[in-house]
Amino acid sequence: MTRPALSLLDRPTGYGRVSRMLHALVATLVLWQFAMVLAYRALGEHNATLNAIYGFASHGPVGLGVFLLMLARIPWALSNARRRPPYDAGVLGRIARASHALMYALLFAVPGLALARVYAKGEGWVVYGLSVVPVAEAPIPAVKTVVDALHGPLSWTLLALISAHVGAVLLHGVVWRDGMVSRMFGRPRAAVG
Repeated sequence: MTRPALSLLDRPTGYGRVSRMLHALVATLVLWQFAMVLAYRALGEHNATLNAIYGFASHGPVGLGVFLLMLARIPWALSNARRRPPYDAGVLGRIARASHALMYALLFAVPGLALARVYAKGEGWVVYGLSVVPVAEAPIPAVKTVVDALHGPLSWTLLALISAHVGAVLLHGVVWRDGMVSRMFGRPRAAVG
């Protein structure tokens, strides 16, 4: 039995090339964000090596990249919803569906809140010569306060969800070996029946 070719669009047997690319790009940027935050916490803000690495891709522009990718990923996921692999029936399927929805929401909201904080500071933001956030007429301290209270805790909630997601991938791929992982990685399995 031959496995189906990988298409651009999602199929019930596996995610297509576009979904896989968006998944890989977002995952890479988010892992970079958390790796850098954790490295700074472990090694301190004045570590010359970390500062040199961080100069390559700092927190703000990388977060903006996540936000922009999610602006593409969410509509893509919605437009492919009927073609995508189905969730398992039962409680585990409902947990998987809910955790994916929450992960998508946080992947959009966390960098979105950071953009709101930049605007609320009133300073504007230019990235690589492009004006990303305009200068506000005046700072908006109440918005900045709310965002400051939410950005960190929601980020750590996102990390917990990502960790559970990776755990589920390992469970499906290493313990259960049920082919679930091939939906996103490798060639999708042929449809059964």
